[in-house]
Amino acid sequence: MLSDDDILAAVRRGLGAPGADDAAFPAAGAHITRHLLLAGEIVRCVETRTEGTAFHAGTRDLSDLPEYDDLDRYPVPPPADPGAARSTLRLVRRGSVAAHACSTCTNGRKPCARCRGAGDVACRTHVPCAGCEGRLCCLACEGTGKRAREAADRPQGETASRVRCRKCGADDAACGKCRGAGRKKCGVCGGTASRPCPDCAGGGTVSHDFCAGTGRYVEWTEGVVVREPVVDTVEESSDLPARAFAWTNEADAWNRVDHVGEDAFPPDDTGSGPGTRTDLTEATDFTQDTDLAEVAARLKPRLGFRDGEVARRVRVRYLSLARVTHDDHPDRVYVVIPGRPAPRVVTVRSPRRAWRLAALGLLVLVAVVAVSRLLT
Repeated sequence: MLSDDDILAAVRRGLGAPGADDAAFPAAGAHITRHLLLAGEIVRCVETRTEGTAFHAGTRDLSDLPEYDDLDRYPVPPPADPGAARSTLRLVRRGSVAAHACSTCTNGRKPCARCRGAGDVACRTHVPCAGCEGRLCCLACEGTGKRAREAADRPQGETASRVRCRKCGADDAACGKCRGAGRKKCGVCGGTASRPCPDCAGGGTVSHDFCAGTGRYVEWTEGVVVREPVVDTVEESSDLPARAFAWTNEADAWNRVDHVGEDAFPPDDTGSGPGTRTDLTEATDFTQDTDLAEVAARLKPRLGFRDGEVARRVRVRYLSLARVTHDDHPDRVYVVIPGRPAPRVVTVRSPRRAWRLAALGLLVLVAVVAVSRLLT
């Protein structure tokens, strides 16, 4: 932390006073306040545990999954990185696995619902002719066998040759594909009015979806442990505008706090489950650093225990700025930023100066409006 003398010397250098002359910015009339910038994040690993019935069609070997007796007491080590991506652990309750034979099918097969086990379905005996589609199949009799008084006109654009109609005998009048019938036997059933069922391919049975055609299924009680990171972003500038962060850069003398695991969130007495919240001040010795003590005080309201929290990481950085005003410089505020090799100074308008400029702008606006009204 910079001393008052260091802060005043930095302002004098910023003003360009030769040799940092005390007379250029005397200590008398100077007012120094200190402000802490704090930025970073608190990452908590939050765990949820749920239990329910699991199902698998067919057979399944569950020996690769961990077993538990009491899901709430099942020990899962805390993560090495509380900010790791979402993870899911599945477990099997001991003694809950039960394999069953499917009682609603026969060896994984059940009667086809479409044909009701018959294996075939009804079909049309004839289909419209692909050449004339049943329209103008014969220009003389139109498929009736009796010639009309006046023959129908040949379809416009028709290029296919006409043949003798098998029904009325008219030459060069009938469609060449159906010869005046207007329809043809169904190519699927051959005119028998019955075809194999498309769902069961004529077999009369289909695979049973419930057991996936195996005739068996497995049920068990499954425990699921889900862990995911929850991030609490920290960005505070005590009594300084939020833009104060823009006045700094990575080269400034930022200090960092990085606590993870037991240091920030110790385990309980058994070392196997969620622990009791410990304030940051209890995990670190702050007696030698007043800035760090303020960091701890600011973080303390954020460090409350959340339901299901099993680990946390506190990673923040902090920087103490000095705000300097002077009776001889009423229109300026000097912000001193610690850095290497020397502190930097950012000069901003004082609130008084800002109000004066705002009032001046308002006065100019009123004058412009008044003049415009006089001119009109």
